[in-house]
Amino acid sequence: MNIHSLVHFGFDLTLVAMLLAALRQNTGYVFAFELTSGISQYVHRMLGWGEWCYSKFVNYAVGSQYFRKQLRSDGFTTRSAREIEELGRSSRSARNRRVE
Repeated sequence: MNIHSLVHFGFDLTLVAMLLAALRQNTGYVFAFELTSGISQYVHRMLGWGEWCYSKFVNYAVGSQYFRKQLRSDGFTTRSAREIEELGRSSRSARNRRVE
């Protein structure tokens, strides 16, 4: 494995960890890992790295002139956000029916 492959692999892992950090911060859902081997500490470190990278990126975006809050007039995610909300409601109601 050459240095290019290692850097690429590290970058990919960082992006996955940042995605999981964003998921945790926006929804409260966390990656459930209950590994019995010593890998658990590495997974925990990687998730911590993702949290740190995500917070640095958010701080950059908040202070940057290239990012702003989304406006209703943007309209590019309004439809998809509504569809995601509807999917969330339908899956919750399906889970509630199974529990009853």
